[in-house]
Parts: sequence; C-alpha cells; structure tokens
Amino acid sequence: MNDTRETDLFGNPVRARKGERGRPPKELTSKDLDMLEAGLMQGWSNQRVADALGVGVSTLKRNFGPLLRMRDQMPDRLRLLIFSTAVRKSIEGDMGAIRQVRQMIDDNERRLAAARVNRAAEKDKADEQIGKKERARRDAKEVTKTGGGDLWGGDLSPGEYH
Repeated sequence: MNDTRETDLFGNPVRARKGERGRPPKELTSKDLDMLEAGLMQGWSNQRVADALGVGVSTLKRNFGPLLRMRDQMPDRLRLLIFSTAVRKSIEGDMGAIRQVRQMIDDNERRLAAARVNRAAEKDKADEQIGKKERARRDAKEVTKTGGGDLWGGDLSPGEYH
C-alpha cells in the first residue's frame, strides 16, 4: 500500500523518508509552539509538555530552550493578554468585557491587599522574634528615614542640617 499522506493523524507534517537511516528529525510547527506556551502557562513540567507534543525532553529543550526559561513569566503573560483583550473590547462598548475588566480589577486589588496583609504579618512575626533593644534600634532607624512625621519633621535626621 502506498501511503502518500503529507500529515500525520494530528495534522503534523510528515517528511518523506527515501531510504535514509535513523529517525527523521522532528519538525515542530506553530501549533506545537502554541501548545508549548499553553502548557507553560498552566505550569506544566518539561516532561509533561514533551509527552503532550510527542517529543523527548532533550528535543524540547533544543528547540524551545528560550521559551522554557521564561516559564515563570508565562502565567503573567496569559493574564496580561486576557486583560488587554478585555480592555480593548470594553473600549469598543462590549458590556460583557466591561464586566470582566471590572471583575479582573477587583480580583487584582484583593490580591494586592492580601499580599500587603501577608507582608505586614510576616514583619510582625519577625518583630516578635527580636528583643526590645533591637526593636527600638529599628524603630529609630525608621524614624530617621521617614522624618518621623511629627512637629520636628526631618530636623532630627542625622546629617541633614538646615
């Protein structure tokens, strides 16, 4: 039977092998690139992405090394893409997009507030573990940095004479 298909069952191009030895090199397509980015945005491991693309981890690293190094940025890039698309549609008057943008802004504000509370709690926990003298020294250092916010202002800051 003569098989003249130019693509495999998944739509990937298949090169004709004319008596050459060994496995043909994997030709990665733009669809593979999209799938790789989607996997990285989901936080998948290299092995999981390679399995999904039907390649080995070494082939994945050789062909997509720079993208794999951007793994930590990919979820934020996806959020930014979704947000920018929703903003663009909301400017055009799409009410659903306007609601989505409002929801995304509210979610972001909640996330930022939670991060501020967590940082303050960590600072308080760290402050509990230090002694009275160290706490007083840190408080004094903070006052000299900010000027104290009282009647004297920055007049008591060392090295700043008016």
